[in-house]
Amino acid sequence: MNRIGGVRGKGPWPSTNDEIAVRKWLESKMSKGVELEERHSVVLLCLEWVSGKGRGERLMNSYKFPESKIDKLAIIGDRLALGEPIQYILEEAHFDGLDLYVDSRVLIPRPETEELISAFEQKLKLLTGVSKCRVLDIGTGSGCIPIALKHRMPNLTLFASDFSEDAIEVAKKNSTKTGCDVFFECSDILKDAPFNRGEHKIKRFDAVISNPPYIPHCELNSMERRVVDFEPNSALFVPDDDPLLFYKRIIYLCDEGMLKKGGWLALECHEDFVNDVVNVLESRNPNWINIEIIFDLQGKPRHVLAQIDLT
Repeated sequence: MNRIGGVRGKGPWPSTNDEIAVRKWLESKMSKGVELEERHSVVLLCLEWVSGKGRGERLMNSYKFPESKIDKLAIIGDRLALGEPIQYILEEAHFDGLDLYVDSRVLIPRPETEELISAFEQKLKLLTGVSKCRVLDIGTGSGCIPIALKHRMPNLTLFASDFSEDAIEVAKKNSTKTGCDVFFECSDILKDAPFNRGEHKIKRFDAVISNPPYIPHCELNSMERRVVDFEPNSALFVPDDDPLLFYKRIIYLCDEGMLKKGGWLALECHEDFVNDVVNVLESRNPNWINIEIIFDLQGKPRHVLAQIDLT
């Protein structure tokens, strides 16, 4: 149940309960925790979520917010003022055309990851017998990557792992919510290869994708507080002296047979370490081919795709 229920809001309250007054009041209430350029869109999202009606419908019918709805908006506004992400408050994140459940146990899915999925999808379509492909997502979090892939390409068989039992619980909830079947496993990639034992034991996958932790701890103080204070740090940060920790492990396991010959690997990366990830791939034996760097919509190097040599 959403944590908004069962709690009373706090004043001050809007002067009236019409659209304009409630909107201005909520913008003011959240002002300390939400950047100015984001407030308008966040307010509209909150008003629609609480009222259950779109802005056009509210304006057309001169909608008045009941006291119970204003009470909920007051709670939301207070939490936003503390910097809590709106996705956690509403327990919902829009990702790749899907509405996913999220809470503070998992990272909030980012638009950059949608870009990785789009690029990965094009590579998967190049594989022979793509309809029978088995794809592995490492560090699945909310399950956004495998679920989006399943939604785009229903014939794929998706597997996903995460070391966090809480994250796996959220991911399974999203799999059920969206009707996108994924096999999940709680395992630590740094200790063992995913799906190496048990009911769904798989020796080799046709493709592997991952958005692992990649932010050095030294960057913590320069990051937005709403990220550092509310999102799971274990899914964000890596040791300062080994920022490629997860990439080296994933690439090693792929080399050792986790990824089939000719299979594709897709990785989301820190913009400062993309070239280092490429260097790791180029230094490995067997060789990796068709290595490609993908730039995000902000023009930053963000993703690396590579194919393991067939020879």
